[in-house]
Amino acid sequence: MYSDIHFPDKTILEVAFLNITDFYSISFQNNNYTIIGGDKDIEGNLIGIADDDKVYYITTYDKRISYISVNIRMFIKQLLLFEEYADTNNPPESFRRKILESDTNAFKSNDTFWSEVCEELEYGII
Repeated sequence: MYSDIHFPDKTILEVAFLNITDFYSISFQNNNYTIIGGDKDIEGNLIGIADDDKVYYITTYDKRISYISVNIRMFIKQLLLFEEYADTNNPPESFRRKILESDTNAFKSNDTFWSEVCEELEYGII
């Protein structure tokens, strides 16, 4: 199903992808997700693709789901954009604009994955 997608083989923003043969399915809050990776250091923080192809950050310990991206291809592009951005001295707002160009839903609320990343950038946490 995802064999035509090139997943990064390194950790970006603490996100580590599983090998395609290790992907698995879960049912969480009455929705089905294919788990493709997660936080490299926190076992219960997962990256899942919903049945509608949207990508979500799932934190099982507090039962929270945060929107990441419209699909996995876009999420990978966004991660690589972050990696490129991290090597520059551009202000966080320029990264925010780039993400918005690719996905107008990326900042629809304060608890989306990219909203939290940009907040951490603004405070110098990452």
